[in-house]
Amino acid sequence: MVKQETRRRSRLIVPWLFVLPAVLFMAAFLLYPLLSALRISFSEYNFVYSEKPVFNGLNNYIQLFQDPHFLVSLKNTIYYTLVFFPIFMLLALVLALLLNTKIRGNSFFQTAILLPIVVPLSLAGIMFTWIFSQDFGIANHILTNVLHLPQLQRFWLGDVETAMDCLIAVGLWKYAGFGIILFLAGLKAISVDIYEAAKVDGVNAWQNLIYITLPNLRGTFSLVGIWGIIQAIKVYDQVVVMTNGGPGTATSVLYLYAWKNAFTFFNMGLGEAIAFFTAALAIIISVLWNLIFKAEKG
Repeated sequence: MVKQETRRRSRLIVPWLFVLPAVLFMAAFLLYPLLSALRISFSEYNFVYSEKPVFNGLNNYIQLFQDPHFLVSLKNTIYYTLVFFPIFMLLALVLALLLNTKIRGNSFFQTAILLPIVVPLSLAGIMFTWIFSQDFGIANHILTNVLHLPQLQRFWLGDVETAMDCLIAVGLWKYAGFGIILFLAGLKAISVDIYEAAKVDGVNAWQNLIYITLPNLRGTFSLVGIWGIIQAIKVYDQVVVMTNGGPGTATSVLYLYAWKNAFTFFNMGLGEAIAFFTAALAIIISVLWNLIFKAEKG
């Protein structure tokens, strides 16, 4: 009886011993920094001059909505998301549908479309800065010398009207491939028998798409959508490399403004508040997106 009790305890304890290193690692390098940053977001803390954070309640979060620069950054982030997200979803779905068919050169197109995934976004930002350059950029060269439309030539990253759209184009070039991978996985998971049965019933290609393919991709739409929302709201890398928030504040986004408050103005409390506000915004929109598909399924 004692041996059985010892074995029972071993079966309960041993799995936790295997998990313990990962739990300790996450607690030390993820949970503790996260809770520490959350505490600072409710404090006044200049990490250069202050000895320790001084608790000030919700003052940092209240101050955000009294800060014109924050409101501009929030507006720019929302604009980026509203433009990036639908194009990202549509582009990823259409290209996935094309790559799922047996067309000549399919492997080449798959490689070309998915290659940007492995390119660091900072490097992509440098590359597109050259492309959109006013003096020697490929974009202006094509408009002037190939399409013979010199009137469309402009300083793409220095123009308030086009700078943000250029950043969106870079984001689409970088992230569309990952969305394609997820949609392709969803398409491969749909049973071929369903399409064969529909073919016997005389269903055409358009009906297949509307009544079979898209409904069976509901879970994939939810996953790709959440991933796309997060990438849009946390946009940062290409902004820093290509425009640093300019011209003026035309491309200032939330994460960039959080970084500037923390490491340029040394207002760590306000910077952390902006970061947590941005994270909360991404979580709320992602949950709402997920609920939409759960409601449709129900």
